[in-house]
Amino acid sequence: MSDIEKTLDQCRKPQGDEGKEIVEKMNKNHYEVTGWGLQMLTIEDDSQVIDLGCGGGKTVQRLAIHTPEGKVFGLDYSEDCVDWANEMNHRAVEEGKVVIIRGEVENTPFEDENFDVATAVETIYFWPDIQKSFKEIHRILKTGGQFLIINEAYPDEKNKEKNKVYEDVGNMVIPSPEELTSWLTEAGFKDIAIELEEEKNWLRALARK
Repeated sequence: MSDIEKTLDQCRKPQGDEGKEIVEKMNKNHYEVTGWGLQMLTIEDDSQVIDLGCGGGKTVQRLAIHTPEGKVFGLDYSEDCVDWANEMNHRAVEEGKVVIIRGEVENTPFEDENFDVATAVETIYFWPDIQKSFKEIHRILKTGGQFLIINEAYPDEKNKEKNKVYEDVGNMVIPSPEELTSWLTEAGFKDIAIELEEEKNWLRALARK
C-alpha cells in the first residue's frame, strides 16, 4: 500500500497512533474551511445539532459554543474517533451538552424529526452510499431543518488531476455541485444553495428539509 493510500485509509477511518496524528492534523487543517462553511448556518441557542463523521470532535466543539442552551451530537464509525472526540469535549460531555456516539450515517439510531441542524465536514467523500445517507439525514432532521456540507474539493479543471488521484487511489467520491444538487433533491431536500471558493477549490452546500 502506498503512502497516499495509507493516509486516505486513515482519513476514512482514523485509528491507532497514526490515526490520532491524522485527526490532529485534520482538526488544524480543516479549521478555516469549516469556519467558512459554518457561516451559511442559522443556529439558535437551543438548537439540537448533529455533526456526522465528527472525527476528532473539533467541529462539535465549535457547534456547542453556538448552542449554549441546546445539545450537540457527534457521530463517527471509528471507535478511536469517538474516544478522541469525547476527550476534546470532555467538559461539555460531563455537563450533558455534548454526546459522541459510534454509528454509521446511512443507519443512525435516532428518531424521525430529531435535529434542527446536521453538518458534514470533509467526510461525505468516504460514505459508502451517499444518496442513502442523505435520505437518512433528511429523516432525522426536523421540518425546516438545515443540512450543511463542507468539502475541501470539488471537480474543476485546475484541480482535475489532483482530485482524480484521490478518487482512484482512495476510493473517494468527490461530487460536483450538480451531483450534490441532484442527490439532495432526490433525498427530499429543498432550498439548496451551493457556494464555491474557486481559488481554494472549496465548496459549501446548505439544504433544508
